[in-house]
Amino acid sequence: MKKLTPSLITLTIVFSLYNNVCYAIALPKSDSNNAQCLNNVPRFDRPLVNGNINTLPVNAESNEFEANYPNTATYKGNVSIEQGNRVIKADRVTINSENNTQTVTLDGSINYQDNLIQMKGDHASMNLNNNNTAITSSKYHLVNRLGRGQADEIKLENNRYVILKNGSFTSCPVDNNTWSIKGTTVIHDNKEELLEVWNAVFRVGKVPVLYSPYLQLPTGNKRRSGLLMPNLSFNNKDGVDFSLPIYWNIAPNYDATFQPRILVKRGFQLKTEFRYLNELGAGTLAFDWLQHDSQYNKDRDNKANGINYDDNRQRWLFYWKNDELINYNWRLKINATRVSDNQYLSDLDSDYVSSTAGYLSQLYQLGYNDENWDITLSQLNFQTFRTNLKDNLYQTQPQLDITYYNYDFGPFKFKNYAQISHFVSKGKNEPKTWRTHIEPTLNYTLTNSWSSISTEAGFMATYYNQDLPSNSNRFKNLDKNVSRFIPKISVDGKIIFERDTTLIEGYTQTLEPRVKYIYIPYKKQSNILNYDSTLLQSDYIGLFRDQPYSGLDRIPSTNKISTGITTRFYDINKVERFNFSIGQTTYFTKSRTSENNTKLDRNSDTGSITWAADNFWQISDEIVFRGGVQYDTRLDAISLANSIFEYRPSTNKLIQLSYRYANHKYIDTVDLNSIYNNYKQNISQTGIMTTWPLSETVSAVGSYYHDVKKGQMVDGFVGLHYSDCCWGMTVQYGRKLTDWNIDTHKSKYENKLSLNFELQGFGRRSDAKAKMLNYGKLPYVSAFE
Repeated sequence: MKKLTPSLITLTIVFSLYNNVCYAIALPKSDSNNAQCLNNVPRFDRPLVNGNINTLPVNAESNEFEANYPNTATYKGNVSIEQGNRVIKADRVTINSENNTQTVTLDGSINYQDNLIQMKGDHASMNLNNNNTAITSSKYHLVNRLGRGQADEIKLENNRYVILKNGSFTSCPVDNNTWSIKGTTVIHDNKEELLEVWNAVFRVGKVPVLYSPYLQLPTGNKRRSGLLMPNLSFNNKDGVDFSLPIYWNIAPNYDATFQPRILVKRGFQLKTEFRYLNELGAGTLAFDWLQHDSQYNKDRDNKANGINYDDNRQRWLFYWKNDELINYNWRLKINATRVSDNQYLSDLDSDYVSSTAGYLSQLYQLGYNDENWDITLSQLNFQTFRTNLKDNLYQTQPQLDITYYNYDFGPFKFKNYAQISHFVSKGKNEPKTWRTHIEPTLNYTLTNSWSSISTEAGFMATYYNQDLPSNSNRFKNLDKNVSRFIPKISVDGKIIFERDTTLIEGYTQTLEPRVKYIYIPYKKQSNILNYDSTLLQSDYIGLFRDQPYSGLDRIPSTNKISTGITTRFYDINKVERFNFSIGQTTYFTKSRTSENNTKLDRNSDTGSITWAADNFWQISDEIVFRGGVQYDTRLDAISLANSIFEYRPSTNKLIQLSYRYANHKYIDTVDLNSIYNNYKQNISQTGIMTTWPLSETVSAVGSYYHDVKKGQMVDGFVGLHYSDCCWGMTVQYGRKLTDWNIDTHKSKYENKLSLNFELQGFGRRSDAKAKMLNYGKLPYVSAFE
């Protein structure tokens, strides 16, 4: 045999034989084994027969019949024999019954088929007692799915194993021999959905491209240890990027994946993932390690991203997620991600997190709940990617939340929320604080089928013990011990009017007005440091929140009324096709926590402060529109807006248009700690994303996002996906914004070219087009959900 020297692309094609993974995002999936691919595939359409093969009757038909009773029977001419799920046709069949054993010899134009396989040949022998079969000079085809080949001899044993001598296998349809695997021995295990090949030669057409002494390939959906689909790509930062995942099926409830990865400009990286399902729940543990990153060291020496670098030699990522009930009462939640340095997520992509948030969190939480209690003990740490924010970011170590419910007071519902938190930061000169909070409320609600009114009263009592540094004047306005007591009262009323609309025949329309009044008196809080409070977004739902801030450090005075109205349209099947909501918040007195709460509060005192509107319109089963807008009278401008239009006529066709807007003054108010403060312009971005078939086998996939204000590209890619009944290939080029150069005031981009191959017929396939749509900072999110 000639020496085979496979190229990198050849290796990529061959290793894809092992793939048995599935990719999932919101894009609907399509089956690679479609009706067209299965046109010439043998089918088993009869009812499945179960039971002991020895007890099933044998029915035979032929043109001629000879018998030597009781041992031998010979059938000649158009012979057809049926037993259970198998049917055998041949020119001549001899049945021999001796010593309680029934054997069959077949000659001439043999055609064997059962619920698993169809085989054709010139000579065959069968044992009717155990269903073992051997056919010489034969061809075979799996039933109801892709998979065929030929061999010098085929044996069918125990109604499970198909054993080929000098045989071949391909999942290509009949008359398509794009690729095949040939071996001296090939065993197909129908029960384990597994193909084993000894002395295997992989061929593209008639050309051998790789030899392996042994191959093990999945042919179904069962998890199987082995190699997975390799990844090959190129970008301007890493050069050639090649990885080869190795899957280990440890047990039914445990598995692991090891992924060696070569980045030409950086070095060798090992990515590992362990998944489990046990008494602690369902979880994933991952650890990625890069011993020496040549490109990172060069960037750090040249200050490619300024001084925002850590003094580390190795690069790594740790990820742990666990979120499940331990039993009926107890639960354990872990969601922790940490990396070695600030630039890790910009340089090395991750399957678990992105760098868009600007920080990573590590949450560890143990909870207990029953009919009256909900108790949670947690610890929350942060890792920020901006050096100037590390000292100012507070973490809870630990935090105890206790909620008590009691609904046995007649028409009243009593709830008491309590929290004890310990706040620390990495800054040596930052305060360390204990905070104790208690918040009892009493609720009285009247409700019927078309209306409800809810009245709630309570108070919020908080105590702070702030350990203030003695050598700093930054905290001179803070007090070591602070007690804060704030009562609150709210009234929330809703009504639903319904009618059969005359605008659209068969539709039902609702009109749902809502009014909510909230009163919280003013309490000065400038003597308390802000540890965990952030201004929340005021969309339509947000108009009816009790408080505009998250956390407990900033509870602004509130004397406001929020009013809104929603209308919905339901079709004859009670499916919501359209809704529109609009509302506003009116303050009777200025909302504040101190002399000046935010920059916005300096512009206006009372009156109508915020307007918000949301809209959903499912124009048809294929077209949907969503949108929202928020107007702030203190800015005298729109603060936030977004819209999305999606046309999806089928599983492989998609066009999505989107727009998002944020006022720069609003960003400055919300993001007080941003390194880029102050924003000098509004964010105004448009985008388009699509996947569309150009032919039966080729689809175009692409996206483009454009910053209207900057007049530049934000993110985009273009790609082609080829897939027939035999094999598939994806070519994709993308360009995405990764950072901002403070010195040159120019955006930084990363260019990436990727190439992937896949072979059909080996179990679950990855959805290549869905994976392409997940590229970049702005992946596909369905508007239909």
